Amino acid sequence: MGYSDPFRAATTDAGRDLLEAAIVLGGHLDAPEHDVDDETIARALSAFMDARECYLASLSARYGVACDTGPPSAHSQHTVLDLVRSVGPSA
Repeated sequence: MGYSDPFRAATTDAGRDLLEAAIVLGGHLDAPEHDVDDETIARALSAFMDARECYLASLSARYGVACDTGPPSAHSQHTVLDLVRSVGPSA
């Protein structure tokens, strides 16, 4: 019977989620322009930023690392989508 480290498990899960979000975002960014719309990219970017915040929070909990990039709400999906909507579709 081994000792279960909940912080290590959380960091591993958060790292896996961050990698998955990065792969999805990268796939959308590498797609031909006519295959992906701005809202799809904005959602993938938002998911990546949320996963990044969770990963940084797990590192903070495990190692006491402080993150000074702002609260997770600064990277909310609404903010990214509103930005895309305000800029309009790319030409």
